[in-house]
Amino acid sequence: MPIIITGGEDDVINVWDSTTYKQITTLQYGLKRVWSIAAATESNCLAFGFDEGTVVIKLGKDTPLASYVNGKVVCIKQREIQTFNLKLLKGANEESKDGELVKIQNVKELGISEMAATSVLFAPSGRYFAVLSENDFIIYSYPKY
Repeated sequence: MPIIITGGEDDVINVWDSTTYKQITTLQYGLKRVWSIAAATESNCLAFGFDEGTVVIKLGKDTPLASYVNGKVVCIKQREIQTFNLKLLKGANEESKDGELVKIQNVKELGISEMAATSVLFAPSGRYFAVLSENDFIIYSYPKY
């Protein structure tokens, strides 16, 4: 998820969603004013320079959010919603073992999520799925294959 990081003389680091410009969270380390912010994009690390010290943190996790029901899989990675059906995989049958790695095929792009997703859940019927954020949700209809 693309973010904007700001800091200032109020001793608080603000984390903003760069697409909605809404504040996601604040960080406060008790080291007085924030004078500098540096990012190492290849490692997702941020460094903050304060009056009384320096803090380095690592942001987020790179694993996609996913949900599964009756062979249908929906996953979200960096706001991109994708789906595929495990029942349509070539070579998948009753002889497949639990934990066996499969090569994903027939991936369909469903678009970009309007919000920063925290989870994705299917309805019990498998016909609909919901993308949830901290304060909101959007319900989608699962496409027919």
